Amino acid sequence: MKASVYSFTPFTLMCLFLGSIVFFPSCKDDDKIPESCDGIHWEYEGEDGPSHWGELCVGYEDCSGSVQSPVDIKGAVADAALQAIAKAYATSKTNILNNGHTIQFNYDSGSSITVNGLQYDLLQFHFHTHSEHLVNGASHPMEVHLVHKNAASGNLAVIGVFFEEGAENALLAHYLEHLPAGHDETYTSDDTYTAADLLPAGTGYYTYSGSLTTPPCSEIVTWIVMKDHITASHDQIHHIEELEHENFRPVQDLAGRTIKSFN
Repeated sequence: MKASVYSFTPFTLMCLFLGSIVFFPSCKDDDKIPESCDGIHWEYEGEDGPSHWGELCVGYEDCSGSVQSPVDIKGAVADAALQAIAKAYATSKTNILNNGHTIQFNYDSGSSITVNGLQYDLLQFHFHTHSEHLVNGASHPMEVHLVHKNAASGNLAVIGVFFEEGAENALLAHYLEHLPAGHDETYTSDDTYTAADLLPAGTGYYTYSGSLTTPPCSEIVTWIVMKDHITASHDQIHHIEELEHENFRPVQDLAGRTIKSFN
């Protein structure tokens, strides 16, 4: 009688047993998520891209959370309790960093906004090409994020402003040729400017609770996305995109959150 394809000799069974001891633990170790995020490399595409950020290390687990940013802004609800954002922006000397993912202007201390009665100090602003937030499914060629921090809680308030192609942006025109091209390269000078030049004339905005749009994706951000836009020329936007490449995270599920609107 022909032996069954599932029959094993004693020697074969011994090999399988030894193989399970040798190979199975190593597979388990390979699947273990690193505890530390030091030296962890993340990107905007491929195996280290946004869909895998939450798996890269324990400290990035928020990237798989339910209060993530950016989002597609639609179905916003008017809220009469909201107020215009009070801004107190002083000038800053110039300290620009290419951190490998974006062009970042680090801002001198002494500037802030007030949101819901709390003060948030302006730390830096940086750019994304194209925009990270969408409005009713539509993107814009560039978005700037002005990052503010509340000293007591550590929570953040981030103002997002969309760029449209149009007239040359005066602030960018002053610095465009000085933007550092290499990872960790910087440009500093005593020239001063104000972040107020990156805000539109209108005070209307959308707001919702969300996260950082890059690892560790901490869910500590009050987002304030301005309704009105500012402009930059095609060449200015293109130059920044060449330095940053396409550094936008795809929109995330609202997961039941409400987007509020102030006019």
